[in-house]
Amino acid sequence: MVTLLPDILQVLRTIGSRVDEKMLELLAEGAAKDFHEVVFHQVQAGGKRIRPALSILFCEATGGSLEDALSSAAAIELTHNYSLILDDIIDDANVRRNLPTTWKKFGLSFAILASTHYREAIEEGVLQSPNPLPIARIIADTIRELVEGERLDVLFEQLPGDQDYADKHRYHDVNLEDYESMIGYKTAALIRAACEVGVICAGGSKELQSAARNFGWKAGIAFQLADDILDLFAEEAKLGKKLGKDIYEHKLGNAIILHAIPLLSDTDRSFVLNVLRSPEPTESEVMKIIKLLKQTEASSIVQKQAKQLVDAAKKALKAFPNQKSTQLLTSLVDFIYQRSF
Repeated sequence: MVTLLPDILQVLRTIGSRVDEKMLELLAEGAAKDFHEVVFHQVQAGGKRIRPALSILFCEATGGSLEDALSSAAAIELTHNYSLILDDIIDDANVRRNLPTTWKKFGLSFAILASTHYREAIEEGVLQSPNPLPIARIIADTIRELVEGERLDVLFEQLPGDQDYADKHRYHDVNLEDYESMIGYKTAALIRAACEVGVICAGGSKELQSAARNFGWKAGIAFQLADDILDLFAEEAKLGKKLGKDIYEHKLGNAIILHAIPLLSDTDRSFVLNVLRSPEPTESEVMKIIKLLKQTEASSIVQKQAKQLVDAAKKALKAFPNQKSTQLLTSLVDFIYQRSF
């Protein structure tokens, strides 16, 4: 059952408006006026702002305030958007949040320059935070993990290319352990960092930092499992990107696909793998795969796993003194599991 106290979407909007203002301030610093539209584009395209909300709510749950966590929360969300700019370049993605991606709108050169500018804006956000040294270490370590997650995600793609490194190291078979390693780096690591940084901003104990990390890791894995479901089964207009994007991008690193493949007939399994390995999957092929996946128990299996992780994450909240904030964190982690976009 979803707990919405009071209205988590309103909480996200309220926190998001403050964090957006801070992110734009950080991005504007040192950027030429006519470069603002390029560096602002990714942030102004929108987003749920779950990661900075986690930072701020964990800070408040520890006894701190929104102001204590604002700069580091902005740095966390800039890290997320920094990774998305690069992710869209790597995936040759044209649309995100129903708008052109940064590289598609402004060109590859300026998207790369914008991503470099983001890295320095992230550093500035950290420097403006309470206890900046441990926060800087966490974000640096997390960016390295994001890189490793993206590396694995690319190597899980099934289309042979013209890059010697990728073809040499490509995973022709991906098991669930491989998948869990990849999403741990690519998704859960930054959500874990968001939670821990919030506690640090409030001067919380090592025990509370550990509880926040535990919550964030489990919530982060659940977030990616929900994302994998949405990629294949959501309403495209709500999703903000093309349905079946993982299939078009030849990705085997999707929980639904990995759970469904052993459940398919030999003929259907061969069809799915052949499409993932074809240069340009057609819309009809992608829709056929989605239909085949829906006919298996894969979605139920993945939903059950996500629910178990969410329930386990909630137990970590018992360590925190501020009940109002922990109620909001409970509502937020339910939203992560139940969201439709």
